[in-house]
Amino acid sequence: MRLAWLAILLAACGHAGPPAQVDATGALWPEADALFHQEPRWLGADAAYSISLGGGRTAWLFGDTFVSTSAAHLRTESTMVRNSVAVQTGLDPTRAAMTFAWGGAGGAPASFFADRGDRWHWPGGGFRIEGGPLLVFLWIIRADSGGLGFAAEGWRAVSIANPDDAPGGWQLTFLDPPAQPWDAVPIAVARDGDFAVGLAIDAQHRGMLARFPLAAFDLRATQWWDGKAWGAGPPAVVIDDAGPEASLHFDAALGLWIHVASRGFGATTIAVRTAQAVTGPWSAPQTAFTPPESAGPSPLVYAGKAHPELATPDGSLAVTYATNSFNFADLVSADGQAHLYWPRFTRLSLRRR
Repeated sequence: MRLAWLAILLAACGHAGPPAQVDATGALWPEADALFHQEPRWLGADAAYSISLGGGRTAWLFGDTFVSTSAAHLRTESTMVRNSVAVQTGLDPTRAAMTFAWGGAGGAPASFFADRGDRWHWPGGGFRIEGGPLLVFLWIIRADSGGLGFAAEGWRAVSIANPDDAPGGWQLTFLDPPAQPWDAVPIAVARDGDFAVGLAIDAQHRGMLARFPLAAFDLRATQWWDGKAWGAGPPAVVIDDAGPEASLHFDAALGLWIHVASRGFGATTIAVRTAQAVTGPWSAPQTAFTPPESAGPSPLVYAGKAHPELATPDGSLAVTYATNSFNFADLVSADGQAHLYWPRFTRLSLRRR
């Protein structure tokens, strides 16, 4: 009887129980890679976040992007802008049309989300308010002499008032959050009832949670999960190694929240974590797929994330990852232009244990 009352009490308190586990396997989906090769001037990028716009349309957000400046369409005759966007029409990437856009208004290519002096923006995820604006979260980045040559310096969001228009005509309003004493940046966002909930990553790649009311989006109303309740924070760590990029979504068929990210550095795997509630507890990472590029010389494979809004032939989960090189010259070689620095698709099959 005591155990029965304890179970009822835990349920009433929203206790999610132990982490749920899945069996996960993956396979390359090369037929879908052609989605990123439809614009001859757009010659590759990384990041590749996606957001459903409704009506069979999907917004794509890319990081550093090669944009050709000549009819030769070579990376050696290109500008690398800090970010670009695209809109996919049709949910099957093997058959969909893709319209790419960057800044510059017909002149020299520029970042779609404009640089600010020596600071620039790299995109995270976002969400669309039904029938309303598209909200996108942006890293603020500066050059740095250590590490990989850059460092994060906070975040902001951008509201796009007319996401049903072609991306070249989008109206952008930049929104800055209130000052916060922690460095977590929302990068992976999903709908959760009346809120959008964002997985926020700090400099150590620890995952925390922020949420945003959908009825009246205002960054001043941001709530953080402190381990017990939503409020002003400070936020609790819910995933100890969430990755520098990731995706977050709820899988209704499995009844689980799904986190997908690249695991490791250089030679990486694509790993899946699951939870019954977005606040956790989250499972240990389950390796689902090892990109073949991870077995190559000097591999740099990263940016794994899921795209649950896309249609696959077998109901599996569409995932992309980025391929790169520690040697920039590799990217502008003929072989590099053909095979490196393009988002690549894989499909993951997930089965609840």
